[in-house]
Amino acid sequence: MVLSSLLRSRATRIGIGLYFLASLLCTHVPLLNYLGYEFCVVTSLLASAFSGFLSISFVKRTLAATEAAAERRAAGLSAFAGSLAASMTLLVIPLVVMLTNALFVMNCSVIQGFGLYLVIPVVSVVFSVSLGFFCAVYFLHSRTAFVLLSLVTIGYAIALGYYTPAIYSYNFFYGYFPGVTYDETLRLGWTLVLFRVVTLVVAASLAGTALVVLGTTHVTNSVWEKTRSCVNAIRRPPYLYGAAPVVMILAVAFIYRNELGFEAHRTFILRTLDKQWRTEHFTICYSHESYSNDEIRWIGAEHEFQLHQILNVLYLPFRGRIESYIYPSSDVKQHLIGAGPTDIAKPWSSQIHLTKQSLGAALKHELVHLLAAPFGVPVVRVSLSWGLLEGLAMAIERISGNRTLHQYAAALYRFGLAPPMKELMSFTGFAFHSSTVSYVLVGSFCRHLIDRYGIRKMMLVYGRGDYSTVYGRSLDELIAEWQGFLGRLSVTDPDRDAIDAFFRRPPIFQKVCARVLANRMMQARRMFERKEYTTAAALYRQSFEDGGAYEALSGYFASALRLRQFHVLSSALDTIILKDPLPTRYLPLFLIVGDAMWAEGKSEKAAEVYSRVIAADISDGFTEVASLRLHSMKDEANEGRLLSYFLSDLGDTLGLRTLDSIIYATPGDWVPLYLKAMVLQRLDRFQDAYDIAQSFNLADRDARLEAFRLRMDARALFRLKRFQEAKIPLWTSLNYYLTEGAEQHTREWVERCDWMSTHLFP
Repeated sequence: MVLSSLLRSRATRIGIGLYFLASLLCTHVPLLNYLGYEFCVVTSLLASAFSGFLSISFVKRTLAATEAAAERRAAGLSAFAGSLAASMTLLVIPLVVMLTNALFVMNCSVIQGFGLYLVIPVVSVVFSVSLGFFCAVYFLHSRTAFVLLSLVTIGYAIALGYYTPAIYSYNFFYGYFPGVTYDETLRLGWTLVLFRVVTLVVAASLAGTALVVLGTTHVTNSVWEKTRSCVNAIRRPPYLYGAAPVVMILAVAFIYRNELGFEAHRTFILRTLDKQWRTEHFTICYSHESYSNDEIRWIGAEHEFQLHQILNVLYLPFRGRIESYIYPSSDVKQHLIGAGPTDIAKPWSSQIHLTKQSLGAALKHELVHLLAAPFGVPVVRVSLSWGLLEGLAMAIERISGNRTLHQYAAALYRFGLAPPMKELMSFTGFAFHSSTVSYVLVGSFCRHLIDRYGIRKMMLVYGRGDYSTVYGRSLDELIAEWQGFLGRLSVTDPDRDAIDAFFRRPPIFQKVCARVLANRMMQARRMFERKEYTTAAALYRQSFEDGGAYEALSGYFASALRLRQFHVLSSALDTIILKDPLPTRYLPLFLIVGDAMWAEGKSEKAAEVYSRVIAADISDGFTEVASLRLHSMKDEANEGRLLSYFLSDLGDTLGLRTLDSIIYATPGDWVPLYLKAMVLQRLDRFQDAYDIAQSFNLADRDARLEAFRLRMDARALFRLKRFQEAKIPLWTSLNYYLTEGAEQHTREWVERCDWMSTHLFP
């Protein structure tokens, strides 16, 4: 009777319409249009607010109609149960709408979606109804109390993100929030399940407390009187038997919240990053397994050099101290702070969070965010324009692959990949477009403003966002001026290939089943790292069939190559890559396809594939390895041995033995010597690498490889602390490979050599 009357109430009819309209709206929003994490969180927030107020309204109305004290508790319990049942019934509406939408929009894992729906919205409704019941019984102004208590929980989550290194949060209302990152994987496992169990315990304690209050006081009594009466009752049996275990569970959950994964405070993180290295301006936190004492000294030196470079651009003094957290891997980083592959900076707390693998590429970028903090808005100390925030960092970083930011931006416009620039300067516009495209365009735009108008105006607009006041011109006018500048730059056919390879990747909002496939991809990567190639290939293939993602195809190709399934790869060139409307977006995979063709004896086709990679000049790394393979195919004495080396997964130590045997068999062959020098550098055997690289010269064979060899010489000399000598091969390399990007790269390394020799290693 209670449920039927509640379902017929005006409030419930409003809820039916609200839930239905909200669900329909979600079906038209990417990432919310299938039964997944984002949809569950949105539904959870809506249902939490509505069910809480519904509970308060029905409980108060029921208690007001109950005069006898003996009946109040039974009436309250009945009202609570009716509110909970009605709220659960309403939750069926979003579920049905989204399951119906699955007939039109792909849902890669309905079972996982059901699980998330149970763990997030369903548990949130139980908590909200219980909190509403508690507020209706305990407070005279129950709705105000409900809102305030809700804001307290949200405020606590925000405070954790502000004052601790972690960016994720667990909350009674929305379950889990991963933070604002580009990570597509989500840490939705037993930690979330355990937190939701705690949420149910809290809900039970709220409902139980409300029932105790109803049994011992009148609803019109003051909060103090209710508290005193409730405490006295709970201290004695039979209430004590129920309260004691609840208090113990909640106490354990709070005390061990870091260990359980609910929160991650600095002291807890430093148990994993158990070593610290202090320089003049940095405290570097790292794991003892990541670096030796000598290695961390170089890391500290690089931090100081990058700080020096940025301060020279910004014309700023700096007397503070920065905390740099370097995690052993993205998995460890995601577990501890919530951001895995995405590196982050927290300007308000002077922290940067990187991984060992991303340190070289991300350090300067994240430091810019910190050093620009004085010009950002108060409290968060960043620009409210996402385009200015990331554009400034990209502009100061300057180097992006083997082309300049302006060259990439000009090519993006020439080949029709550039979205409306004004959109990118806002948060939503920036986030809804491909991050690779957005970063390059805003970086080029900010670099143009700095070069033309100076860094001072850039820093003023960084905080204000008022272009007309700072520049005397509107944003539209400045964009038009920049686009005119880009239009005068030369764009070639190889630029088209590089653009297709790097920038034709959809943002997360345009991907199919982004979260499901990302988690599956993470599992596949782990299988590949453990050399379980059959399992990895199956996971990658399923992911590609479901979502068609480049990363999935890349993993599948790599796994097939390790399994020696060469026919799969060589046929994929015709069946998958060349059938694609834009086959050049798969150019980085041409190396794997070429290896398979080479292994099948299709040397001419393999040579064509390698040559295409070299001509496209996607990056120095791809060009280098493609060139080495092309020369290896021409090495009649060692072709078979070198092919076996390229196909192997021996690792550097065992691979070095393979190369030594090849060199011993053909001592005059330069290809295995080049490969050995590369391996020795990766193993930090810099003197040996330098000696090997000095034993041959490629100026007459391959000018580009000669430039790379000279850079290899320079890196070895640099790590041997022979800084002034290292400058010679750096400058010489430009004789063989001179582009604007190569010149920028060389100038930065020359400056690094001078600075290291003067400041840290005199």
